[in-house]
Amino acid sequence: MNRDIDALIGRLAPVTDDRAGRLLSEETAAALADRITATVPGPASGPRRRRPVLVTVGLPLATAAAAGAAVTVVVARDEPGTPGPPVSTQVSPMVRLAALSFTARGDYIDVRVRDPLADPERYRAEFKARGLDVKLSLVAASPSIVGTLVMMSTSDGTGEDDVTAITAKGECETGGGGDQCPVGVRIRTDYKGDAEIVFARAARPGEHYNSTAPVTAPGEVMHGMTFRGHRVGEVLAALKKRNVTVPEYRAMYGNESRDLRPEQVPPTWYVHDASPWAKNQVMLFVGPAPSE
Repeated sequence: MNRDIDALIGRLAPVTDDRAGRLLSEETAAALADRITATVPGPASGPRRRRPVLVTVGLPLATAAAAGAAVTVVVARDEPGTPGPPVSTQVSPMVRLAALSFTARGDYIDVRVRDPLADPERYRAEFKARGLDVKLSLVAASPSIVGTLVMMSTSDGTGEDDVTAITAKGECETGGGGDQCPVGVRIRTDYKGDAEIVFARAARPGEHYNSTAPVTAPGEVMHGMTFRGHRVGEVLAALKKRNVTVPEYRAMYGNESRDLRPEQVPPTWYVHDASPWAKNQVMLFVGPAPSE
């Protein structure tokens, strides 16, 4: 009986990780990723004349973890008498999903990050496989903009429309109060220049944010709070109820902005503004007068 099972399993074509990944269509792989991914807490680079395009905020594109699938073969028992329950044998070549999602749009291809934990070289390799020279990295960001495009630059001499941001309405709040969020990039398929692209990822414990959304945006720790013009002590009490701390302050002295430690800021001073700093932490802009 064991030999029969071994023979049956042996006829399953062995596949490599890369081969297994190619057996999945983009749609199937994306659906699988959605089911087995988890939000996880990768990073950004080189001197050269470039045409920078600064994206003021980015937001939730999928924060998916790389995942795999196992092939299950069910073999019926072949024994005399009453048949027993089926025997389930798992054969597990792990299916490594693509790190990026590519969707053809005529003369362009839309790109989004599927696996934010991937080695940056995997991103470059997947672009290279499509004839594109693109360096993609991720930086720590405040919660409401995780997954969005935060910076993009291209080499000189490229067309204005060769590499552009893809936006989605209502998925985040930008610094200017708009709701058109950059969630990916669109690249001309015959693009011969090079580009650098930076997406936002979830911060690791204790890691400072490199890119932030407005501190009161949905998903941020001060969402719904009214604090500008209020005294420091009052704002700190409100933040404590949300388990949020203030490790650092900024204050203006003439035209100079100075860093202040918590013990240097009187509770009677006023809060002028705030910015996300790290997980459950914000930085406050303060001063002795109600307005800066």
